[in-house]
Amino acid sequence: MEDNTSIGREEIENRFGFHKATIEGPNATTAVHRDIRRLFVELAVQLDALLPHGRGKAYAFTMLQTAAMWMHFSVAEQAPVVDE
Repeated sequence: MEDNTSIGREEIENRFGFHKATIEGPNATTAVHRDIRRLFVELAVQLDALLPHGRGKAYAFTMLQTAAMWMHFSVAEQAPVVDE
């Protein structure tokens, strides 16, 4: 039997709502996003120099972009949801 337990409106709004990056205060996220971007750029530059051209390199970069997206999401979802 399937479990149709509701995740609830609050969780749905948190998952799909707009989380605005904040610059200062206890929920500041802008600096963390910047640091994540810097780390990924540095890693990508090094991998670009190390990896041979081909499907494997292309896939690795796709997965690196996916990882970056999820890391940014993990930071963004900590910011309050706003209506904009």
